[in-house]
Amino acid sequence: MKVAYRREMKHNYLIIEPDKPGYDGYEVSMMAANGIEGLLKFHVKQVDDRTLYYYEITSRQPLNRVLEYHSLGGEELKKLIGDIGQTLERLEPYLLKEKQILLEPEYVYVEPEQFKVFLCLVPGRQVGFPGEMTGLLRYLLGKVNHQDKECVVMAYGLYQESLKDNYGMKDLLEIAGKNGSGAEEKDETILKPERDNKSEESPVSPLPYSLDDLNQEMGERNDFSDVKRKWPVLMIPFSAAVGIAAVLWLFFGMEGIGRFWYTIPFAGVFSALAVLAILGKRSGQITEMEEKKKEGRSQPEESYDWQITFEEEIKEKAPNYEAEEEEVFQTSLLTDAETDKSIRYLRAVGHDAEDIAITYVPYLIGKQEGIVDCVLTGEAVSRIHARIDREGEEYRISDLNSTNGTSVNGRLLETNETVALKKGDEVFIANFVFIFT
Repeated sequence: MKVAYRREMKHNYLIIEPDKPGYDGYEVSMMAANGIEGLLKFHVKQVDDRTLYYYEITSRQPLNRVLEYHSLGGEELKKLIGDIGQTLERLEPYLLKEKQILLEPEYVYVEPEQFKVFLCLVPGRQVGFPGEMTGLLRYLLGKVNHQDKECVVMAYGLYQESLKDNYGMKDLLEIAGKNGSGAEEKDETILKPERDNKSEESPVSPLPYSLDDLNQEMGERNDFSDVKRKWPVLMIPFSAAVGIAAVLWLFFGMEGIGRFWYTIPFAGVFSALAVLAILGKRSGQITEMEEKKKEGRSQPEESYDWQITFEEEIKEKAPNYEAEEEEVFQTSLLTDAETDKSIRYLRAVGHDAEDIAITYVPYLIGKQEGIVDCVLTGEAVSRIHARIDREGEEYRISDLNSTNGTSVNGRLLETNETVALKKGDEVFIANFVFIFT
């Protein structure tokens, strides 16, 4: 299967040349004649005795590109699974098969603003859907927002369910809360075997928190379990009283027990007070720890390998305000006299847009706040329009499925095409003009 991209007027296309040349199954005419919601719009072209499948991807972005700059949240994960499930249901009236769908993150397209999912169905394709779905869920497990506990549990539950034999899309929809039943009970059932009987072959490490922690967060903690854990401590006063009585009987016989009987209840009361003091102190420490945890100041006592990895990623992405303040101060000292020569700019020409400083790479330009690095406001600008990268000393610009295109020195770039930038190059981002310096 060969893949290419092409821009025609204001439309961008993903072009697939199938492995079976000349395939003319009913799926081709069925898809060409019907616009099926949830599938990329499809049509066929014959070029030099070759059959090419055209899929329109204008203003949509592949899932792997979106998640490269944005962590997957809980609601987005639910919508992703829900949209895939709904699309599969719509295939049945058209006699289309789920095994014809491409589930690689590169070919799952989303509309960034509403996170609406569009799938690519290739007529004649024969691949196992369950295995590809497992691969997609494994990929998503590393892309979820790991500060969102509910999202992590859901992603982990979805992946574990996909490892079972003969699982179905309905099972995944139930876990994602899209099929009526509660996802919490399903998640607990899935997670328990991983903690109690860890398999050496499992590619995913245990969660960095137990189900007891989750139940406590949701107010489901069982008080009986506390009593069960503490009963050996509560037996200490009784044991102390029996021990004193045994010592008296051993040295003085029954006469000693009758003579010094008051030492027996004294030992029990004294040990009871000591136990209560210890329990009270421990309860206060636990309460203090819980309060700190709610305020976000507590740290887990032990970390698993995958948790450490995620924490390192979070630390890298988390803003370091002290470092930023120091960097700004140093930069102001170094660049007051002249512009920092290591920074490249897109200098605005003939419009109200401001200059764009390329202070790091990759650098995204578009109008979708929260995803792009530079918000360029304009109706002609796509949500995620272009990206600037750097390799060595060379800067490059790529068009990212934009509707109105990206041009360099008057040449319109193809969809996903990348070209080198040199000082003095004229860059058009939609109808905005810049000079690269």
